[in-house]
Amino acid sequence: PALDFGGVFFTVAIKEGTSEIIHIDWNDCINSITWLIALGDWEGGYIVFPQDGIMCRIPIRAGDAFGFMAHTLAHCTTPVTKG
Repeated sequence: PALDFGGVFFTVAIKEGTSEIIHIDWNDCINSITWLIALGDWEGGYIVFPQDGIMCRIPIRAGDAFGFMAHTLAHCTTPVTKG
């Protein structure tokens, strides 16, 4: 009840670190958007979308919010090199 977002969010997860293995979040709802909200101070840790032989690498910094369909897009992160 204290975290009632009125149906906007199905799950709230907090993760420390990176996921360096390419994966798809199969257990997410197929039409949902995963929101990555970055906190802290570090270097590295880009989010990567390796689709159809193209490696799209997006820098994420503290305070950024980035939404994507984790059930549909294969993704991973690069290692954090400092912080």
